[in-house]
Amino acid sequence: MIRKLDIKRLIRSLRWVFLCGCILLVARPAWTQWPAPEKLGAAPLKFVKNNINYKVVTFDDLYFSYAPPVDVEHPDGNVTKGTKVPMVIPKEIQALNGQKVAIKGFVIPLANSDGQTTKEFLFADELVSCLFCAMLGYDQWMVGDTVNPKGFNITDDQFEQPITIYGTMEVGPKFEDGEFVGIYRIKADGFEVEKKKFLGVF
Repeated sequence: MIRKLDIKRLIRSLRWVFLCGCILLVARPAWTQWPAPEKLGAAPLKFVKNNINYKVVTFDDLYFSYAPPVDVEHPDGNVTKGTKVPMVIPKEIQALNGQKVAIKGFVIPLANSDGQTTKEFLFADELVSCLFCAMLGYDQWMVGDTVNPKGFNITDDQFEQPITIYGTMEVGPKFEDGEFVGIYRIKADGFEVEKKKFLGVF
């Protein structure tokens, strides 16, 4: 016959297991998530392709809480308020204009890309399906196109992985047909896919 003391110990043990389970559900450490969420990870110290030494840049380097000089209405109806007076781009960021850079992020192909061939794309620091729905700032993404007119052969699964794009960067506000379209652009020479990690850790 189970004693009352044993029942109390059993209840305490069950409570402890339940509490640990709740903590894991809330905290969701990397080893409990399958598949593991993709993150950008650390930037390499250097990046060399075809004897060209590309300057390694991160989206953290490009972030300065930029606001557009005019009000911008997005496809979802939201409006980003403009500053009316153009913001000054930090000198260290402006110095990247025309430079060969390598930057890691996520590729979002644009509608005019054919099949697996990506010619024009958006490049962001987060894996999102809609830049404006995710409320990313203008300094958290850039517009890209490829030097090679044939584009890049990026597979569907690679769009969900961090990719390093390398090429010539352009910095500065750009308008098309009077509409503000962003401050960062890259003319991409090529791309390199991040190596997959076992369970998102190793």
